[in-house]
Amino acid sequence: MTLIDLGNAVDAGAEPAAAPVNLPRLCRMALAVLTVAGLLALAASAPSPPSLVRPLWKAVFQPTDTMALDGRTVYLTRASPAGPPVVTAYDLGTGEPRWSTPVAAADAGRGVRPAGDVLLVPTSGIEAVRGTVALDAATGGQLWSSAGDATPSVARGDALLAETDRFGVTTGLRLVRLRDGREVWRRAVAAAEEWTAIAEAGRPATIVTVTRTGAATIYGYADGAVRHHGRLPWSGVYSATLLPADPHLVVVRTASAQTVATVYRTADLRPLWRSDELIGYVTGCGALICTAGVRGVVGRDAGTGREVWRRNDMAFVRDLGGGRLLLSAAANLTVATTVLVDSATGRTIGHPFSGQHAFLPDAAGALLLLRGTRTPPYRIAVNRLDLTDGRQAMLGTVERATARDCRATTGYLLCPRGETLTVYR
Repeated sequence: MTLIDLGNAVDAGAEPAAAPVNLPRLCRMALAVLTVAGLLALAASAPSPPSLVRPLWKAVFQPTDTMALDGRTVYLTRASPAGPPVVTAYDLGTGEPRWSTPVAAADAGRGVRPAGDVLLVPTSGIEAVRGTVALDAATGGQLWSSAGDATPSVARGDALLAETDRFGVTTGLRLVRLRDGREVWRRAVAAAEEWTAIAEAGRPATIVTVTRTGAATIYGYADGAVRHHGRLPWSGVYSATLLPADPHLVVVRTASAQTVATVYRTADLRPLWRSDELIGYVTGCGALICTAGVRGVVGRDAGTGREVWRRNDMAFVRDLGGGRLLLSAAANLTVATTVLVDSATGRTIGHPFSGQHAFLPDAAGALLLLRGTRTPPYRIAVNRLDLTDGRQAMLGTVERATARDCRATTGYLLCPRGETLTVYR
């Protein structure tokens, strides 16, 4: 390369003088060109960073099968044409079966419920009356069986059994020990359309039942004793449901296109506040209660209904726990703008994202985000969202699957595809 110093303008007829060569400058520029060329060559030849997600093992998994996760174990419940459904426990790290147990009358469609060192298997008997079989999570051996649908409390080491008739109406409640099924108390209840347990300090403390006419009863969780009788606005043109917003009770009533939520004090069913604007639904948001709908998501004080924060740009909310929420502008998360927010303030953490197909909570303080890719095609990108600061990190891609059916636990991702379940690490 030649460097020309134009100097001053000269007469067109005069012969220009030869320009001196600036050797130090020429060397510096040549070195810069070579350096850039070398970097480009290295970038072109460098391999793509290795995927941090890799397949470990596969298992047969029909669309009618169900799975449940617990630490390093996945429990698959499979219907059998020649006998009762079979529950099989697989080691997540190796894919080796730990045990396999057939359970008579097991309801394969509802799957199993891990509860510490016990596995609760829902069953259906004559006229679809529900029951529960408890298995040892380590061996698959049966511990006990009972009528009633079980809701476990691992913290207390017990399970609440709701006995129902063939119409699904709750007629009795029983508290049993989780490990051996020993009965703590039993109580017949007035035919209840719905019931729910209310927790205090993270442990169930009371039970609320309500009949089709709105007659409500409060029971102590530990002893089944009646604490209070009352009445809730329940029947008539409204469809209604109970929701726990610990330590309060929420009654959500819907008439036509309008949904109204009223929050009650659990001890005496005294109404504390009700929503005054059109909402779509109500849910717990950490220490607050959120109302959500076309006019936005509002975080409210649970005891007074006072508006703490409002996001008019969002319409749907999901509580992740640990003081974090996901807010979305639309129900279809594949096209909606979604943000991670602080549940106490409604403040956005990190950057908005969209195109995600599934949100998979991870016990390690992160969330796995799945979305389809264009390059390479027919794959799903796996991103890790840090719930502390909202930063995303690309982990790799996996085979195309129905992302909403994928499940995750710390260190593992499980995705069904066709008639196969693939476990990734």
